[in-house]
Amino acid sequence: MLAHLRTLRLAAWLGWQLETNWASPWLFTLYMLVKPVCGSLMLVGMFYAANAAVVGVPPQFLPYMYVSNACYGLVGTVMFGLSYAVVRDREHYRMLKYIYISPAQFQTYFLGRGASRALEGTIGGVLNLTVGLILFSQLRNAVAIDVPWLIVYLMIGAMMLWACGMLLAAACLNMSRNGMFLSEGVAGIVYLLSGVVFPLSVFKGNMAWVQSISLSLPTTYWLEGMRRALMGDVPDKLRGPLSDWSKGELALTLFATTAVLVVAAQLFWRWSERRAWRLGKLEENAGV
Repeated sequence: MLAHLRTLRLAAWLGWQLETNWASPWLFTLYMLVKPVCGSLMLVGMFYAANAAVVGVPPQFLPYMYVSNACYGLVGTVMFGLSYAVVRDREHYRMLKYIYISPAQFQTYFLGRGASRALEGTIGGVLNLTVGLILFSQLRNAVAIDVPWLIVYLMIGAMMLWACGMLLAAACLNMSRNGMFLSEGVAGIVYLLSGVVFPLSVFKGNMAWVQSISLSLPTTYWLEGMRRALMGDVPDKLRGPLSDWSKGELALTLFATTAVLVVAAQLFWRWSERRAWRLGKLEENAGV
């Protein structure tokens, strides 16, 4: 246990230093503010452009997009940051094989790297929401934070994001440098299908099959739960297939899908780790 805790602490510290590039805290805070806020402001611009072109765009759509995008930042930093850690340590620093043969716990090391990314994503999300509350009255009128449920969704969501990240990291163990494109591709799919910028009710008729895929993703339930915890009940004009679910039902479904993901991630990680070591993938790099 002490060995795991030591590995976790040092890996989290190392991950934070690598992400900040040893920059001053104030400079990195500015970076964490500018990056997510600019992405959210792009969605705000799209909202006002649509509102100018088509009369009758629901005003509740702005806080829906803003809050969803701010929460999705955690998905990007944790889930896809873990897989990129494999590529970075093997390709950029060429240290992955040495970490593997060191006394450090290999999987715990990546858990620590994910923890540092989670801290980065949380700070960025809080700053993003703070800026939105200052700038937009629609967001101030919509926010109604339910602290207990917010904590529940954050705790279960952290396990879910870690499990998804370990699945991608395990795949990258047996891939070359182009493994980073796997994360980018999955990020785009999850962003589209999880209802980040529009309710799932838009997928109907010939597109109903897309809604079925969306409802199979744990990120869909997590984002719906986070919106409920931060904004209260779903407005009538933005209702979707999960709108009639209670917060408890969302949490239970998220917990069940997360449990399945954790088991799958452990099995796939162990298989990938053994295969990567046997075939020399842990020291294989592109030579650039």
